[in-house]
Amino acid sequence: MDFGLFCTPYSPDYSEGRRTASEVIAWDLQLAEWADQYGLSEIFFAEHYTIGVEPSPAPDIMIAAASQRTKRIKLGAAAHLLPYHNPVNLACRLLWLHNMTNGRYIAGFAPGSFPTDAQLFDTGGNNAEMFSEALDIIDAVWNRKGPWRIDGKYWNAEMPEYTEQWRGPHLTPFDSTPPEVLLTGMQANSPTFIEAAQRGFTPMSQQVGVDVLNAHWETYSTASVEAGFTPSRRSWRILRDVFVAETDEEARRLVRDGQAGQTWRDHILPVFKTAKTSGGAVLGELFLDPGMTMDDLTLDWLVDHFWLVGSPDTVVAKVKELDEKVGGFGSVVSLAHEYLNDPEPYRRNLELLGTEVMPRLADVGARATSVV
Repeated sequence: MDFGLFCTPYSPDYSEGRRTASEVIAWDLQLAEWADQYGLSEIFFAEHYTIGVEPSPAPDIMIAAASQRTKRIKLGAAAHLLPYHNPVNLACRLLWLHNMTNGRYIAGFAPGSFPTDAQLFDTGGNNAEMFSEALDIIDAVWNRKGPWRIDGKYWNAEMPEYTEQWRGPHLTPFDSTPPEVLLTGMQANSPTFIEAAQRGFTPMSQQVGVDVLNAHWETYSTASVEAGFTPSRRSWRILRDVFVAETDEEARRLVRDGQAGQTWRDHILPVFKTAKTSGGAVLGELFLDPGMTMDDLTLDWLVDHFWLVGSPDTVVAKVKELDEKVGGFGSVVSLAHEYLNDPEPYRRNLELLGTEVMPRLADVGARATSVV
């Protein structure tokens, strides 16, 4: 079983003027160093433009910086928001990033969900169409030899033929293998997972309940087989907050009374209790077990019954339970939280995760490798 971090980042102190952008950046790079040191498998950086509590407009810059301070951990974007980039420019930059990281780069792509970001770029409600068109162009840049031309609705692209005079076009992936591409999904019958399956990309499930997770795998695996691919549970990532401490009581306190609890209480939960999916469901409903109501979706319930919070023994048991309930998966990716005012417990959390929890879950990872 692999573990990773997802640096959104959440920084209420930045949005309220108590933290500088430099401090936000430095904390996420420190997390990358710790995660690399303690054996975590990957770290992801998000892309947002107009959300002050989630300040991260340039995941590629964060990945480039982290690559110079780490040795083995994979470095991903979750995700590059394709409607806000020229896809040829992005595809070429990311190939260079793939080479800079010696193949450690993971490409996450998304259409963008925040309306104010779309307003800033004036995409006119066309994000979904732009996303699919951009994927076609990026795939062509990464995998097709020229000459070729694509005439799209939003972008045109034309790859010239190789010439001896210019010794190009010349960009290729590291070791001739394009980056892994992942797409995230939240709805039970996620259209993003269908697109991922049809293109041979890997899935990452947002924080949702077990019933929705099982629906995610059914949606993805069915579409994969129909598209001629063999789906592997080993590549399936599930987002679920993780915090490990010496005892269950200490872990619960550090989450509930620390920055993670404050961020969920003041920012994430209010959004999930009001925002809706494109299918009309309130996002928070996707967390709930059968028989629960939205009133039951509280911070205490998340800490005690949903997240992977506790001592090493407890977290190992919770991961195994989740793995059994969904039939096998490959990686837990935890949201990262900004414990800058008291960083030692968060560092220790990552140390315990890498040195105490992960070694005891090797059999779970092996199971996921064999389960399709």
